[in-house]
Amino acid sequence: MKKAERSLKVFYSKMIHVTCAAYGLHRIVEQVRDHFSTVDKVIANCKKVFKKAPTRVEIFKIEDPGICLPPDPIITRWGSWINAAIYYCEKLITVRRVIEKLDEDDAASIKKTKKYIIKPGLESNLAYIKSNFTILVEGINKLQTKGLSLITVLKIIEDIEESFKSLRGEAGTIVKNKFKTVFENNNGLSTLKRISKILSGEEENGELDGDLEELTSNDIVFFKYSPITSVDVERSFSTYKSLLTDNRRNFKFENLAKHLIIQYNSDNFE
Repeated sequence: MKKAERSLKVFYSKMIHVTCAAYGLHRIVEQVRDHFSTVDKVIANCKKVFKKAPTRVEIFKIEDPGICLPPDPIITRWGSWINAAIYYCEKLITVRRVIEKLDEDDAASIKKTKKYIIKPGLESNLAYIKSNFTILVEGINKLQTKGLSLITVLKIIEDIEESFKSLRGEAGTIVKNKFKTVFENNNGLSTLKRISKILSGEEENGELDGDLEELTSNDIVFFKYSPITSVDVERSFSTYKSLLTDNRRNFKFENLAKHLIIQYNSDNFE
């Protein structure tokens, strides 16, 4: 995409290319997952214990009917791993109690879960994750909201960066370095930060030079609600894919046009 941007810049000099900020935060979540391997193994194996196993599910519900089953995080779904870690931080005692009642000879996932769920340091790792990285999930969810101003979405990134300044230890250093690498390489985001300062009045005497030299004062106004994520585009792909499935044989073009109009209007009135 960056190579394509450099080529297109020749024809569209005012174009600003920004890589998706929500996905950037997800890359930081992946860094957290890689560092806390024991937590990751607990999450990965425990979700298998109760999948397609009604008897084990029944044991879990009898043990504590007030809580939901262990989550099944999807790695490609942004922030779901952190949510799973938060679940285990809050419900670890109950999960351990249920796992202890299960026969490890019934499934390899039970045996592995029993092995990792008693590892020393698991509780402290879960507490560290919930305390310091919940803000990543909150940030991802906020960035997916429609209609946010540029000033608002950049403030979300700035708040996360500010919270990471208090991180200590090996994990903290790794995450801070990852955050710095991800967002410093996002050149378009730096340009939008300059525009945001102009729009908010922080740079009353700022000059439109450097990466802004191709823009006019009127152009700057149109960046007030410029997106820094590709969430809406990806959702539209999923929507259109549902229309063009393999089993659609008699979908006329006139009906396709009507369906697209209905979906566009339904999105606007959500």
